Amino acid sequence: MVLDPFLGSGTTGVCAVKWGRHILGFEIDPDYFEIAKRRIEKAEKNINMFVEEYGEKIIQLAAALEP
Repeated sequence: MVLDPFLGSGTTGVCAVKWGRHILGFEIDPDYFEIAKRRIEKAEKNINMFVEEYGEKIIQLAAALEP
């Protein structure tokens, strides 16, 4: 869990998603909150699409590398 008390444009949230962490962020400016929300949702969608497309191949490659 990543806590970001000053969410701003959501960069910390995007990084949290990319590293497989949950984000809890606070932002008092509604405009910045909407920007952060869109960016984090886009990152979540992109990571899910990546896993769906390449997940099985990555698992196969990792298994082939085991000693």
